[in-house]
Amino acid sequence: MLLAMYSIFVFIFIGYMAKILRLVGNRQSGILLGFLLNFALPAQVFNGTYHAMVNLDFLLMCFIGLLCNIGAGIILFFIAKLLRLDKSTLIVFCVMGVLGNTLYLGLPFVKGALGDAYANQVVIYDQFVTGIPFAFIVPIIMSLSGKNKFSIFAVIKRLFKSPLFLSLICGFAFRFMPFHIPDELFTPLKSLAQTATPVALFAIGVQMELKAFLDWKHTLLLLSGKMIIAPLILFCIVNVIFGGFNDLWRMALIEVSMPPLVSGAAILLAAGFNGKLALNVVTFGLILSFIITPVWLQFAS
Repeated sequence: MLLAMYSIFVFIFIGYMAKILRLVGNRQSGILLGFLLNFALPAQVFNGTYHAMVNLDFLLMCFIGLLCNIGAGIILFFIAKLLRLDKSTLIVFCVMGVLGNTLYLGLPFVKGALGDAYANQVVIYDQFVTGIPFAFIVPIIMSLSGKNKFSIFAVIKRLFKSPLFLSLICGFAFRFMPFHIPDELFTPLKSLAQTATPVALFAIGVQMELKAFLDWKHTLLLLSGKMIIAPLILFCIVNVIFGGFNDLWRMALIEVSMPPLVSGAAILLAAGFNGKLALNVVTFGLILSFIITPVWLQFAS
């Protein structure tokens, strides 16, 4: 786990220093993100979906993980209402309290804590708990901003334009084929997938902003909901209903405790909501994950 955290820190730090030293500009950053979203991550999702062990226990775990995130989002909504926060901040509370960085950051954390055996499950978990909900949330956010009207057609269109979702569908489709794809054919795909984590962490580093800790009260409140309340709900459910933690539930605990999603901040900025708060919770949530996630794992041991 410590080695994984060290690797995560190094890749993010390199990205941040590349930004500070102006070694990477918007053009290069755009190329990296295009490679990540259209090639490296889809390769990882397809490979993971095809090889992952998916059963009812795993699907139940994904469903409960999603409910924990939604529960935290609902609690944050009522807290924001109680504090009489403006609409812009309230929307940031709800969105960033539900969406976690379950792939870019969650995958290396899970691999470091539980080993490579759970890496394939992570990519499916990410799509069920973060990717597909994100596809529904984006049109809602844009409609609330007045820039677009919400429609189910827009959601479906967004899903089927997403390389990650299409990779998930293709991975499941090939699982049900009456033949098995030889592992040798996955060699170049696995090599491509292995670049996803370092490139993703590097991209996070490039997007980090540490110039000022603005709106710190709301930042800490939102992060408490996402990184403490949501995993606390899961912790109670697992101990009361399932009798304790195994590695599958530890994976869920890591994922539920992840800080808010980087892409969520980008969408909120584009929609004109409280972008400063959204960027704050991404940046400082990332830093706090190096403390909070190991503590949760210690409780679940």
